[in-house]
Parts: sequence; structure tokens; C-alpha cells
Amino acid sequence: MVDLSSVTTVLSAISSVSVVAGAVFIVFQLRQNSKLIRASVQENKATMLVALIDKLTNESFARRRKLMYDTVKKYAAVNWTGFDDSLEDFEVRNFAYTYALIGQLVKEGVVDLSTVSNALQFLVVLDWEVFSPVADHMKERFGLKFDPFGNFQWLADETRARMNERSITEEKQRSNSARISN
Repeated sequence: MVDLSSVTTVLSAISSVSVVAGAVFIVFQLRQNSKLIRASVQENKATMLVALIDKLTNESFARRRKLMYDTVKKYAAVNWTGFDDSLEDFEVRNFAYTYALIGQLVKEGVVDLSTVSNALQFLVVLDWEVFSPVADHMKERFGLKFDPFGNFQWLADETRARMNERSITEEKQRSNSARISN
């Protein structure tokens, strides 16, 4: 006859092994899920970056950029008379909003600052310099204490800083190369 305490011991051992095996399985599954999530995030970032590059290389971007430059020059010369709520006003703000959104995506970590600043380089810096009088006009016009295009400015400032760092690094490398070859 089977002793009930022996059966209990065997079942207890099987139960313990099952719990340990389940825990190992759960850890394995969590690691796999983590890898899948990281891969999905990377894929989403790559897709977002490709879409961004497509937008910036599209011929309409060059036209919109030129319109922004011409509009700012035209209306700044006449102290913004006739600018407010014109089609040109909305076009210029919409153009700048593209950069502001890119800056927001970078701040949120959706896209990498290094990648974006290397891709945009001087474009974002020059475009901010041209657009900044519009940002000042908007702050004054609407009585704002903040810059509604602050992410655009931040992106331009960060890109300028990275370009300056790269310039200094390249100059040091050229200097070292010249010194070594002499």
C-alpha cells in the first residue's frame, strides 16, 4: 500500500520543480519580449527618420523654405504690416512648425539628436536665424512670455553647438596630421 506522506512528498517536489521551471520560463519570456520591444522601437525610429528625410528632401520643402525667407524679408522691412493672419503668415508658421516638431521628437527621444543634427546641419541653424524675427513678432503679437517655436530654436542651438564641436575636433585632427607629417 502506498504511504500518503510519500505521495505528498513526491507531489510537493513536483510542485517545486514546476514553480522553478515556470519562473525560468517567465524570465526567458520577459527577455524575449524586451528584445522584441527594443527591435520594434528601433524600427519605429528608423521609419520616423526615413519619413523625416523624405519630407526634408521633397521639392516642396525647398519651395516652402524659399517662401519663408522671402516673406520674412518682405514683412520685417515694413514692421510686419499686413503679415498677421495672411496666407504667408500661416505658411511661414507652418514651415517653422516642422522644425519645432522635429525638435520635440528629439527631446522625447523618438529620434536621436546626433542623427538629426548631422542630417540637418546648417539648414536648421540658418532657417532659425531667418525665422527668429517671426518668433519675436509672435511673442509680441500674442503677449507670450515663452517662445512658441522654442523647440525649433533649441534644435538650431543644439545643432550649432554640435557643428562647432565637430569643427574644433576636425581642426585639431588636421593640426595633428600636419604636425606628424612635418
